[in-house]
Amino acid sequence: MSTQIDFARLPRQRVPRFVLSPRRILSDVLSKRWVEGAIPFIAFLAMVLGVLIGTSGYVTPTNLSNLTQYAADGGLVVLALLIVVAVGGIDLSVGSNFAMSAFAALYAFHILGLPVWLVFVVALACGALIGTANGTLAGLIGCGALLTTLGTMITVRGLYTLASQARLVAISTSARGDDLWDWIGFQKIFGFPIGFLALVAAALLIFFMFRQSRFGWHILAVGGNRKAARHGGINVKLTVFFAYVVAGLIVGLSGFLFAARQNSIGSDTGIGLEFFTLTALVVGLGGFVPGRGAVVSVLMGFATIYVLNNAMINSGVRGDFTQFALGLIIIVILAIDVRFRKNRHRLLASTYLDPVSLDVEAVRGMDGLMPDAAAPKLAGAALIGAGKIDGPEDVLLDADDNLYCGTRDGRIMRFAGPDHAEADVLAKIGGRPLGLALDAEGRIVTCVAGMGLVRVSPKGDVELLTDQTERSLFSIQDDTTIRMADDLDIAPDGTIYFTDATKRYDIGDWGLDLLEGRPNGRLLSFEPTSRKTRTVCDNLIFPNGVCLTHDGHYLLVASTWTCSILIFDLRDLAGGPRVFVSGLPGYPDNVNRASDGGYWIALAGMRNPVMDEAMTIPGLRRRMAKRVPPTNWLFGNLNIGGVLKIDGAGRICDALWDRPDGPLYMITSMREHKGALYLGGVTNNKIGRLALDGADPAWTGPGSYWKKV
Repeated sequence: MSTQIDFARLPRQRVPRFVLSPRRILSDVLSKRWVEGAIPFIAFLAMVLGVLIGTSGYVTPTNLSNLTQYAADGGLVVLALLIVVAVGGIDLSVGSNFAMSAFAALYAFHILGLPVWLVFVVALACGALIGTANGTLAGLIGCGALLTTLGTMITVRGLYTLASQARLVAISTSARGDDLWDWIGFQKIFGFPIGFLALVAAALLIFFMFRQSRFGWHILAVGGNRKAARHGGINVKLTVFFAYVVAGLIVGLSGFLFAARQNSIGSDTGIGLEFFTLTALVVGLGGFVPGRGAVVSVLMGFATIYVLNNAMINSGVRGDFTQFALGLIIIVILAIDVRFRKNRHRLLASTYLDPVSLDVEAVRGMDGLMPDAAAPKLAGAALIGAGKIDGPEDVLLDADDNLYCGTRDGRIMRFAGPDHAEADVLAKIGGRPLGLALDAEGRIVTCVAGMGLVRVSPKGDVELLTDQTERSLFSIQDDTTIRMADDLDIAPDGTIYFTDATKRYDIGDWGLDLLEGRPNGRLLSFEPTSRKTRTVCDNLIFPNGVCLTHDGHYLLVASTWTCSILIFDLRDLAGGPRVFVSGLPGYPDNVNRASDGGYWIALAGMRNPVMDEAMTIPGLRRRMAKRVPPTNWLFGNLNIGGVLKIDGAGRICDALWDRPDGPLYMITSMREHKGALYLGGVTNNKIGRLALDGADPAWTGPGSYWKKV
């Protein structure tokens, strides 16, 4: 029988509403993707400030109107170049393509007399055709992008020169007029020219292409690592080909807008445009960086070069000096940008670890039960699946005596009962399964590190339940993603309560969360009927094991680094947690029910006085992480693991240890089932089975929860 819990008499656990730390704020800002555009943005602001100080009357309605009027010419070409560079290529033919597309539009309008919508199609087709030539040579055939586009630039420029000379007089003397043509070239909507609005629309489309479309993801994947993209099933050649085609379409659009506005062309149309836009691209990206779809940064780089060039020309600066000044300024900006990008990760690494003083309550309630004072009861445990499994972090048994566990390589293994001699693969998850639980229908629900909450049917069908929750109100970082779903339990109404042990570190770096000692974790809930995930309690210190009490009214949650067990009242979750057990001798992991109304607690490792003292000195831990190899960092003793037994009121009544050289170390889970205790460990390659004296031989976990046995 379970003991009645006097919740009101338990001490409250202080949970901060938000975590405030200058180092945390700095590291979170440095972690943001948009921080890579900081230097182009700062350079743009500095340039604008310099222009305002150094010139008079620059910011006038007329000049601002002119800036927006002509911005589409280069802005669209820069976006086209971004797509090509993102896929790992380059395009020197954009200036020639721009001129040829403008000529095609003017020829179709003035000579052929086509309607404006068809003129638009002709201009786009011209740009796409040149992009197709580049894509065929550089993508499908595999020629070098630099030489390919250099050849295209020369060839198209030659064709443009011949064609424009033959038709320039006819185009310039044409008297054809069209309201739509003039509207595109000169009309404004809300004060902005049509060309500028087209630039904004194209930028938004490309932005969402990189972030929301499969094609955009493929471009970034190919640019980032062609070999990996090919192994991932991406058709690299076709991706490069279509990247050039899309870039050509955008250049064709720019040529069409230029033709509608200028209504004429010259022999120098588009000359130097490729170098101007390449310069803007380099300033925005900090170099030719494949695999990045940084639309905003590139536009900031373009705006910097565009406005600076315009300001110097308006000030009457000689053309050769303008080029010299632009080159010098660009070199300075790039030097600062490259240095920042080179050192950003070092700065982030030096500030990300943010230790805080954590005073862990002294060990209590363990008289005569410590490993050096108690017999190694786990030494008599039988071993199951030795060498057949890798890292069974949690173990689970169903009503038919089948034994389940997760493995390091992302599988759910099943040992058929009752002898558990043979193992087979129930399901391949893909991520690392940690905590396991059975729902009322006999399906396994598992926490998967890096993925979230996953459900597996008895036939092995895998279903993702949730991988996101609400964003923290005071968080700079978007913490909606569940990074380290750890353990779970299921309430009678089907609600799944589970822990996200740390929002800052992945499973491979969980030890860094210990060194921080900060409240980086949270307790979450998932309601199957509404499929909504919410944060029950944020800012917990490495919340780990989860267990519903026998009466179903409370929830036990292990707080690993504080060596304590918290308890939540499910009828008043807003009231926060209280401390159910504290002063444990080791780091608690999973918590599960026992047949006598008590609970089993797995200890993944043992505390030691040196580590306890180090947890009160954050500066020591910070210096240690910087100067000492990770293999020599201070940690608790993970070579000794065990299991504690507590009664329904939280009093420790027994301890089970293995021998110091025994096979069951770093125990992270245990389940009682029909008079035996089954033990798993995140670093073990086996499961232990220990017969329990005096335990109910008919008691099972599923029967305790769902009354089916």
